[in-house]
Amino acid sequence: MMRLVVTGASGFVGQNLVVVLRAQGHEVIALGRGSELAEHQGMQVDHIFHLAGANRPPDDSSFQADNVDYAQQVLETFLPRSDKASFHYASTIRVSQDSTYGRSKKAGEELVCRLAPKAGWATRIWRLPNLFGKWCRPRYNSFVSTFMEQAVRAEPFSINDPASTVELLYVDDCIELLCAQVHQTDGPGISLIEDFPTYSTTVGEVAALIDSFRAQHDTPHLPDVEHGLARKLHATYLSYLEQEARIFALPRFASDTGSFCELFKSDAFGQVSSLTIVPGETRGNHYHHTKCENFHIVHGKVRLTERDIRGGDVISREIFAGESFWTRPGWVHALTNTGKEIVVLVIWANEIYDQTRPDTIASDAVRTYLTKQ
Repeated sequence: MMRLVVTGASGFVGQNLVVVLRAQGHEVIALGRGSELAEHQGMQVDHIFHLAGANRPPDDSSFQADNVDYAQQVLETFLPRSDKASFHYASTIRVSQDSTYGRSKKAGEELVCRLAPKAGWATRIWRLPNLFGKWCRPRYNSFVSTFMEQAVRAEPFSINDPASTVELLYVDDCIELLCAQVHQTDGPGISLIEDFPTYSTTVGEVAALIDSFRAQHDTPHLPDVEHGLARKLHATYLSYLEQEARIFALPRFASDTGSFCELFKSDAFGQVSSLTIVPGETRGNHYHHTKCENFHIVHGKVRLTERDIRGGDVISREIFAGESFWTRPGWVHALTNTGKEIVVLVIWANEIYDQTRPDTIASDAVRTYLTKQ
């Protein structure tokens, strides 16, 4: 177990980092706003992640105090525990910009590079790009978090230029890189870290993705999250929804024989549905040309009866809870509840049901056989 310091622990990146480091079993000294450095004077630690800083303070004087002076105070408080100890300064890609924020971060880099190696710290400067993810503060940390808040509130997005390009880094990817530094064996020296697994996109594309999540979140249609950016933006979107906004009802079609509900739909993988059958009743009695289905028995038991639509013998067998089966194109299939309890099934189909081209054709090919049972 290592002893680690995280400044800015109540901030966006800090909160995420502290949670992961503690889950890994490390002792973490989490310093947020109002923490007293004097309480830790002379403490030996293995690594310091200096994430504290200001990018939108109430007045410009705070840039110097938060981005430069505080880094010096941290360096003067803690001592390296070994020759592998490291000091990590969270900077920004905006250091080259002629702004008060950019100049203060550049000054912070220079101070750390001057003082940390002399104190025995391996020095790492992280020029972070635009970050997004859970716990990001709207109208402060990132335009992505602002869009998330606006989506949740059903407000229009505040977009100046939808074609504006941006490089985005997901917070969990950033945390993974930071945590990897805990196990690095490099000795003293100064490293500038600027290469990150970012996603190249535009402001308009980000807004469109978030808007699609907003439009589908209370329907059976699942978002297209096949590629990394969409998957991570969707996870971020869900993190902004309160509990009540994440609970919704889907249409359920019930009859004397049971019920049916479409649970999940996606053009990429088809459709997942639930089906119940009351004791003694039969569902199905149809066939498909191309549609394929996989049934899983969650509760109860059924008799699966099938017959080739071209003719031939009827085949039948019982299937029990915990078992699954595939339907076969060109074969009529019927499911009969042969038990005393309601049967519950989950069904996957390789396509979304389309009323204009249903590919579900009713047939009497097995009814005579079923009547005799």
